[in-house]
Amino acid sequence: MTPPPVIVRPERLARQKRFLQRAATLLAWSAYAWLWVPLVTLIAWVLGLQAGWDRLYLQRNAVDPFILAALPIIALLCGLLLIGWAEYNRARFADADRRLRRSDVADAAVRERLQAPAQVMHTLRRHRVVTVRMDEQARPMKAWRTPRGP
Repeated sequence: MTPPPVIVRPERLARQKRFLQRAATLLAWSAYAWLWVPLVTLIAWVLGLQAGWDRLYLQRNAVDPFILAALPIIALLCGLLLIGWAEYNRARFADADRRLRRSDVADAAVRERLQAPAQVMHTLRRHRVVTVRMDEQARPMKAWRTPRGP
């Protein structure tokens, strides 16, 4: 009897099954959000958004001229803030290249730290996908190459 897999790989599911799972998830989240609508409506009404809606759309667009002048200025300030933040990060991380390969750790250091036999270290070094059997103290005892799935 094999235990269930610990790592789930949804990209390996068939396209139809993945679509059905995502559609079911979207349906569940939509139903959950629909349950919150009465509370959101109550809060909006309490905060006066209902009065704003009445004033803007039911009273023939009675809009305060200050709002018409302030909104473009606020939008411009938000854009400038966003561009400034992006430029700051570009200047801050311009010289940082994180794609460099890290240096390999010596087998002896890993063997000492993990208290693993040499066969385990050799298998871990040579293969990308490996199954490791652990003892009761969570020390690697045996490792073997795992064949990749379809």
